[in-house]
Amino acid sequence: FDQLFPADFICEGIDQTRGWFYSLLSIAVFLFDQPPYKSVLVNDLVLDKNGQKMSKSRGNAVEPWSLIEKYGADAPRWYLLAVSPPWTPTRFDEEGLKEVFSKFFGTVLNVYSFFTLYANIDNADPESYNIPVAEREEIDRWIISRLHSVTKQIRKDMEGYDLTKVVRAIQTFMIDDVSNWYVRRTRDRFWAPEMDRNKQAVYRTLWEVLVTVAKLMAPFAPFLVEDIYQNLVQSPGKKSSVHFELYPEADETLINPDLERYMGLVIELVSLGRAARNRVQLKVRQ
Repeated sequence: FDQLFPADFICEGIDQTRGWFYSLLSIAVFLFDQPPYKSVLVNDLVLDKNGQKMSKSRGNAVEPWSLIEKYGADAPRWYLLAVSPPWTPTRFDEEGLKEVFSKFFGTVLNVYSFFTLYANIDNADPESYNIPVAEREEIDRWIISRLHSVTKQIRKDMEGYDLTKVVRAIQTFMIDDVSNWYVRRTRDRFWAPEMDRNKQAVYRTLWEVLVTVAKLMAPFAPFLVEDIYQNLVQSPGKKSSVHFELYPEADETLINPDLERYMGLVIELVSLGRAARNRVQLKVRQ
């Protein structure tokens, strides 16, 4: 008790402000002259898409099992965190859940499928390709730098219990940085005929990204990332589950702010070019 008191945080619905939160506080102050918890996290209500409280009489309540059958258990969990912070009223809209399911989970699965497809064709073993990051291509160093920058920010947000920022950061990283930029710029290296050092480096880089992202996602999408982890991590010393792994920490030596800034400029220029083409209805492929 002496080691665990006071608790790091207490988490309950907003209706417990005058009940559970206050009761514990008054008892702890009376007995020990200190509060029983360091932080209070309040879950607000989940409302329908129009901001109305869900109720059977209104017929606007959501039946969770049908959603889980359609989208799996991970997507609704992720959506509820991504749509708004838990301490504000959350408007639940199935269209938003569909978007998270297709845009984010679809992207993660596409990147994972791309990697496993070519790794199986090549009989690749990325875990054994111990190529130092400094000796890899510039774009490899960039995505590793972004991975550790994002991890650093995520740990900071986790310490403040700001889980909405965490899941949104993972979404942006996987969709924009990994899928739309890194994978598209490195596909020809996966298609190279020989398993030379350059090809090993791109396999190792994307493997590191996927395994680390699986660990970052683990508290929020436990089932999908367990499957990814079990398939990608084969080393004898691996944990029996991704949920037994320690949460990732950033390696500051691999963060290169200048490289991230320069690559960000290139990405912005490409985006502006696409926007200009779109305005005059020129197809991107031309």
